[in-house]
Amino acid sequence: MQILTTPPQNAAELDALYARTPVEGMFYSGAMHRERFDIADSYNEDWSCAAITWLSGGVEEYALQGARRPLKLLSAGALTLARGARYAYAALGETPFRSNMISFPHWITDGAAQNALDSDERGGPASHGRALETRLLLPGATTQALMDEIAMRTRQGAADKDWYAEKCALLYAGLLDAQDAGAAARDQISAVKPSTRTELARRCALAKETMLQRFGEAGLSLGDVARDARLSQYHLIRVFKTITGATPMQFLGMVRMDAALRLLKDTKLAVCDIAGAVGYADRSAFFRAFRKAHGCAPSAVGRAR
Repeated sequence: MQILTTPPQNAAELDALYARTPVEGMFYSGAMHRERFDIADSYNEDWSCAAITWLSGGVEEYALQGARRPLKLLSAGALTLARGARYAYAALGETPFRSNMISFPHWITDGAAQNALDSDERGGPASHGRALETRLLLPGATTQALMDEIAMRTRQGAADKDWYAEKCALLYAGLLDAQDAGAAARDQISAVKPSTRTELARRCALAKETMLQRFGEAGLSLGDVARDARLSQYHLIRVFKTITGATPMQFLGMVRMDAALRLLKDTKLAVCDIAGAVGYADRSAFFRAFRKAHGCAPSAVGRAR
């Protein structure tokens, strides 16, 4: 079990971390500030692990090998990384921010890919397609609470191996269940051809990416999101609601409130600055939205010390 509160300082430390992670897993919760890691020539495919990462108060950029553009992770949602995903990393911005990452050991990812009743006599893990994908997502409340619980225990330096093992396995299972639910929802899209349903789902994923990366823009509109998804506003609303159960603008509101809660808990930013950071030009509108989403005023949230 690897518990870290400071990032690796050089390539050798990073390689040592990677080499241990498949067996032990990795739990990181600490400050990041201008760190950069390139795709290492020394990378060993056996080191690859599925992971989830999230943050408060900054920006992380992941340049995924083979992708047309980098993914930016801000103070809302999370990024899951598939086992085998290779990327360059950069912590952006002028000030330090809190970053969290959990890398899942192979015994968890292999176990999830294997049917519970498969026999070891049949040659070890038999893949049934249950594997974490690389994507930006907005975790549900239960999943986010579990992620935060693990991060808090990491910052406290607790070293209960069995506790981490159980929580990590439950988190991975929850992420897979949510992923499977999304796939099932895609099948409900009213299109005759499976290829059309797949393409519409992909474009909805682009809409999610836009909102998770541009939620801080007060002027971000339905039209902007639809253009990025290359759908008409009508088709975006219809398909997005089918897949997620929310309209695009409802989802954007949830993203903004997720970011606001994290910034309140984990930074010392003033409430008016947080309102602006999550896309609210009107402070009163921010207060109303926050109370509706979280059941309390921003001032009732415990602040970082």
